[in-house]
Amino acid sequence: MTAALVGPVKRVTLWVRDLERSLAVYRDALGLQVLEQKDLEGPAIAALVGLERARMRIVHLGDGHATFGWVGLYEVSATAPRPLASLPTDVRFPAYGQATVVFETAAMATLVERLQRTPGVTFVTLPTEYIKREATAAMPAGRYSEAIFTDPDGMPVSLLGYAPI
Repeated sequence: MTAALVGPVKRVTLWVRDLERSLAVYRDALGLQVLEQKDLEGPAIAALVGLERARMRIVHLGDGHATFGWVGLYEVSATAPRPLASLPTDVRFPAYGQATVVFETAAMATLVERLQRTPGVTFVTLPTEYIKREATAAMPAGRYSEAIFTDPDGMPVSLLGYAPI
């Protein structure tokens, strides 16, 4: 087997309409820690997103000790020559080309309860349990539970629980 030319996923960037509303999900309900906050603008920042002008409010969240596996919330405003486009809000899950952010948890019931009270969150699937009978190098055999919801911008997010059998 050849070595990968890239490391683990550094960050998943979510382009959000309302940073505070998204923080209510990722920071407040899921409990991710704010690792970095910054406001950026200027020609180089705009060029990163293919625009002539843009302002970005950025919050990176994750485990306080991890240097990878972050969630980046990016709110873009003051754009030119065009505003950021929005994906259709009626996209059904799953759809080809659609991504899902997956978090492991040992606190499924607590998170589901918090998220059900969080504005903008819609559950696609409440916790559903299944048995994985054969272990692989990537994941052990066990009893898995998964719940899937969409965040305020329609991004599918999965909570994955595990218990040995």
